[in-house]
Amino acid sequence: MSKNGLAVVRTGRLIASFNALLGMLFLLLNRVLTAVLEMANNAVSMGLARYNNFTGRFAADNFEEDKRLLSLLKEANELLPMADTALTILMFLSIVFIVIAVIGLVMPRNFVHILVALRLLEWSKGGEGRGKGRGGKEHSLSPTQKKIFLGGIGGVVFLLLACVGISSCMEEAEVQKKKNYVAEMQEQAMVYINAQKDFYAKNQKIGGPKSLQLPDSLETEAFVLKVTGSRFSAVSKVQIDSCAAGAKWQISSSVKGFFTQELQLYRQPPKDSACAALTPDFKNLGRVKPKTQP
Repeated sequence: MSKNGLAVVRTGRLIASFNALLGMLFLLLNRVLTAVLEMANNAVSMGLARYNNFTGRFAADNFEEDKRLLSLLKEANELLPMADTALTILMFLSIVFIVIAVIGLVMPRNFVHILVALRLLEWSKGGEGRGKGRGGKEHSLSPTQKKIFLGGIGGVVFLLLACVGISSCMEEAEVQKKKNYVAEMQEQAMVYINAQKDFYAKNQKIGGPKSLQLPDSLETEAFVLKVTGSRFSAVSKVQIDSCAAGAKWQISSSVKGFFTQELQLYRQPPKDSACAALTPDFKNLGRVKPKTQP
């Protein structure tokens, strides 16, 4: 590379343009992967929901093709969070390369001097010696170039920390959102249990939604809740962690006993272990906890 001022500027802008292209390429990959990931999420959710009902479980238990397909769906579901991490990395790389490109386009001469000082470029032999500056001295950054260089490093570090912080906050918010989904469903289940207990205590019979003064159908952001006859059910509308949409939680009421009748509440979480893990205490919901001995 010649040390002629025009050649230095051209070289700096050429390298900056190359970085800009890389940044746009990573950004394009990020957007394409985002679209593909959304389609994959929908496909996996629909597939798992298909095998979460009676006919799906029967097929998975008795047909080899369905067993393999269900296994593939579960594996894909476990890999999806890794794709989210890849999206974050691609976005970070695109920002870094675009920032470098902006610095190179705005200050091409200083940009080239920084690259030479980092030994990423070197001056051509023009009577000054390879790797030498004017007067045969080793090339070093001026105070202004050092400030630009350190500022660029600081900017990249800041972007990295910002991306990590934002990603962490988003993950925590998503986890809390899913916890709120499940907590809201269990709160509605407790409303049904308490209403049924109170009604039975007063009338010695099981009440329906009108008698319990509860809506027969209610939709939340993640569940469809229904009270029909002597039964409460909650069916998920969205995938929650590894639990596919369509999972069903149910509470059935009945009267048991001949001489002394009592209200019996049967709490049934989904058979899918991934869904049951969301509500580990569902079977004890509303039960009186035994007093511990001092």
